[in-house]
Amino acid sequence: MRNDIDKDLYDILGVDRTATKAEIKSAYRYRARECHPDVASHDPDAERKFKELTFANEVLSDDEKRRDYDTFGLEGLRRGRGVDFGGFTSFSDLIDMFFGDNLNNPFMGRSGSRARARGNDIETGVKVSLAEVSSGAEREIEVNRRATCAECEGTGMMPGTFMSRCTACNGAGQVSSQQRSLFGTFIRSATCPNCQGRGEVITEPCGGCKGDGRRVVSETLKVSIPPGVERGDYLRLKGKGEAGLRGGVSGDLYVVIDVKTDPRFERDERNLLTEVTVDMVDAALGGEVMLPTLDGEHRLKFHPGTQPGDILRVKGKGVPPRGGGRKGDILVRVKVSVPDKLSAEQKRLLEKFRG
Repeated sequence: MRNDIDKDLYDILGVDRTATKAEIKSAYRYRARECHPDVASHDPDAERKFKELTFANEVLSDDEKRRDYDTFGLEGLRRGRGVDFGGFTSFSDLIDMFFGDNLNNPFMGRSGSRARARGNDIETGVKVSLAEVSSGAEREIEVNRRATCAECEGTGMMPGTFMSRCTACNGAGQVSSQQRSLFGTFIRSATCPNCQGRGEVITEPCGGCKGDGRRVVSETLKVSIPPGVERGDYLRLKGKGEAGLRGGVSGDLYVVIDVKTDPRFERDERNLLTEVTVDMVDAALGGEVMLPTLDGEHRLKFHPGTQPGDILRVKGKGVPPRGGGRKGDILVRVKVSVPDKLSAEQKRLLEKFRG
């Protein structure tokens, strides 16, 4: 069985080794939403998958780390940073070290534990029609999220009370342990589970939030959906996610776009594809039909001798690119209807035409 130390960071993100930073970021956002522990609570491996994605994104989004990894693999991360983790014998060990609260963590830096006080990102969805894709839309969405408790202003304490030193870590905010491997011994520092790294504990919790510093609120937000969006696109509302613990910055809200299917059209980037059926006589002599579009009906003319499968183009009646711009076209495929029953006179005329 292949040792998981051989896991490939590009495979984890699902991108090629030539992927750009933008492609790496997009892949991370897409996959992280699927396996975030708050979303994929049904998957017992969700937390591990999310951590692996985050680790891969951290490495491949940084030019120096990516160069070291491309040259030497995971071992190159240690060489390139000029630090020694101690030995790691599996990818799981490395992930645990990356997410440990070690202030010497070469990936996270000294701000790592503080950064994790940020509130969680949250996600919701909104559906739009093809007509709204064409013109853009305004939506009101209702979001339930944990916001800073107004009663204690996010401290988690009853007003007028104070915190006391944590006895588990003696106020350090971290606890240390030794771990041995085939390649040596290293000291792992982790956030104190008793005080979550603050070095202090609440003596009298706030009655409103039970010491969490946050309460669930329902909020109605207005969202502007730009023209040209596609299914899977998302809007980021900065600071509208969950509030951070003890006054930490709030996470973001991601509004994921879903585009309703329209039985009249198939979308091909900016163009819309559809079909019309015309009588064989009209196809031979030329004529016109009323074609539905996203903003009303359009009189579509077709020339004499129109053949089955011909493509007619209606310019400017498609949808715009992302963010707006010149709209695409409607491409109309012609189907010719042949009657399955003819009167005697119709047969006579057709026979005469056939000569």
